[in-house]
Amino acid sequence: MATLRPRVVGTVRGPVEVAETGQGPVLLVVHGTPGGWQQARLVGEDLAPCARVLLVSRPGYGRTPLRSGRTPREQAALYAAVLDALGIDRAVVLGISGGGPSAYAFAAAHPERCTGLLLCCALRGHLLPPGVAGMRRLAAVPGLWSALAGTARRVDRLRGSRGAEPDPAAFTAAERELMGDSRVLAGLHDFAAHRVQSLHGRGLRNDTRQLLAGVRTGAAPWPVGVRVPTVVLHGDADEVVPLQHGEAYAAAVPGARLEVLAGLGHAVPLFARDRLGALARELLGSD
Repeated sequence: MATLRPRVVGTVRGPVEVAETGQGPVLLVVHGTPGGWQQARLVGEDLAPCARVLLVSRPGYGRTPLRSGRTPREQAALYAAVLDALGIDRAVVLGISGGGPSAYAFAAAHPERCTGLLLCCALRGHLLPPGVAGMRRLAAVPGLWSALAGTARRVDRLRGSRGAEPDPAAFTAAERELMGDSRVLAGLHDFAAHRVQSLHGRGLRNDTRQLLAGVRTGAAPWPVGVRVPTVVLHGDADEVVPLQHGEAYAAAVPGARLEVLAGLGHAVPLFARDRLGALARELLGSD
């Protein structure tokens, strides 16, 4: 098992919590909402034999203060500053779920630093329909608020520390078949154990505000014009971030490849670890 060494890295944009493992071409991993570097720990373990993997905690999560970057554009600038602080010229960036907007922004605003973009069940928030003020706005976003509100209940069902087994009712038929794999089951327990730590705090509130800003304006809160090799991975049964988000990302990038996983929901990084790793290695040139 790879050893992950989380530390706080000082940058010109502010401090950032980073866990690092492996050696080779660099993969910068951007976690979802809510999250922290631990959310993508298994990606680091899987790819450490062939890559130098940097797992960052986005602003407002873990030990990265919110002042280090609130918007996707600011967070993209923060990722470039992390590379500078670590003496790294270029990296492939992987954006998972709510980390999609800032990963995309990094590829668009810093093409000289980005050698490839991999988006996994990534949110493209401005596509969501406008709502009204406060909680009613969130309630108007299909699947989002119910997913966040139900996370605590899912944690109780999934958390390995309580000895609970995942509730099959929480998953699709295709996912239930995959739960017979011990690696998948271990990944679910690991994810749930860390998820509860990020449910409350400034990061989740900020991500929600950024989402609502995009919903209100209908405009993408990040630069346009990605011109790097791009692969989009999405499940067609994703009710939290529907497939249309992945389709929109793929349509926005010339030459991008969209790979749709039949029957999988929002937990693609857990149920399709091998495929996600293979796509990352492809972009890293490590195959």
